[in-house]
Amino acid sequence: MLYAREFIHCGFLRAQDEHARPVVDLPDGELKLRCEDGTPATTEGLEEALRGPRYQVATDGTMEAGFYFGSLQLYAATTLPGFVRLSAHRDKGTGATQIAKDGDAPAILGDASLAYLVHVQTRHGDSPAEKEWEWVVHGFGQHGAQRAEQLAATVRAWDHAVRKNDGKQNDPVLTVYPVGTADRELPAGDVLHKPYCRLVFQWPGRNGLRPASVEHCDEAL
Repeated sequence: MLYAREFIHCGFLRAQDEHARPVVDLPDGELKLRCEDGTPATTEGLEEALRGPRYQVATDGTMEAGFYFGSLQLYAATTLPGFVRLSAHRDKGTGATQIAKDGDAPAILGDASLAYLVHVQTRHGDSPAEKEWEWVVHGFGQHGAQRAEQLAATVRAWDHAVRKNDGKQNDPVLTVYPVGTADRELPAGDVLHKPYCRLVFQWPGRNGLRPASVEHCDEAL
């Protein structure tokens, strides 16, 4: 068993095996869904959903210029079923989403529905200290409103229990077990399955939980 109390988020590592990860194109190549665990995402009905109405949910969570929200993405990836990455390949405003071209966003999908997280600027100014952005969730599909609320609730939970006022975050306790370790031998926490190990994340505010094992696409590590 390996045990970590603090660690560094290394987002650049994703590029090392980018071509080995399943990527699903959505309408006319405008969007791509990326799944990090090697299992292609189920996207049946999503193209039709993206042609329908868009639901928007405010999270009331804000960030300042230069704020790094890798902790929020990790929190979503390790606590939400159906987690994927959604990237855009068309200029913002010309397609279904509000994601900037060549940008990507944390997202969840299920039941031919999709919700994703973006940030919009709510305060402008001449200096970085005067600027501010708010996290907003958009949802599509029959269950898009519910998916959006689910993702927004996750942002609020992270903002309340994990984020610190000084711009830093409370890291979860992370333990790593061999792949064959039985559920009963794992501590309470959010479980991610990897080819050679099982990861257990114990986030502030969630340490007392023993949820069902999370099996989904993620960008956790």
